[in-house]
Amino acid sequence: MKVLFAILTIGLSLIAALPLAAQVPCLAGKQKALIEGHFSGPVICSARDATFALVGRTSGNGFSIYDYRFRFLPQGGNVMHGGQRIVVFQHGRYLGQYMLSPPPFSTLTVDGSHVVVTKMGHLENDVLDFSAGPAKEAFLDGQIEQFAR
Repeated sequence: MKVLFAILTIGLSLIAALPLAAQVPCLAGKQKALIEGHFSGPVICSARDATFALVGRTSGNGFSIYDYRFRFLPQGGNVMHGGQRIVVFQHGRYLGQYMLSPPPFSTLTVDGSHVVVTKMGHLENDVLDFSAGPAKEAFLDGQIEQFAR
């Protein structure tokens, strides 16, 4: 009985000691779909340097909207780079993305068939209408952004 208890204690200790990155799948399990869909952004799996969170699903067409925030040190560089993307999936398939211009990061919410982009310090929100699908261009943070892979 003491041996079984010792083995169980050691086993649980090893599981608890696993790094967070080993417990959480890269990009919320969407890494393969992003690569297969020709995602052009950086694929960063470090939980310390990236978050990839489902914001919600739009009504009607059921687009899954993700908020991707990341930072990285370019090879040979000495200054961190970062960004934020609105990443769009439908039925598990990557469709495309809009780039946002931080800092500071924007807050994303889904309201029916709309994605609302709230930027700290701005009086008005940007709204993306997904009722007819992702628009080829969107006016975000004072700039026209392309819906791109």
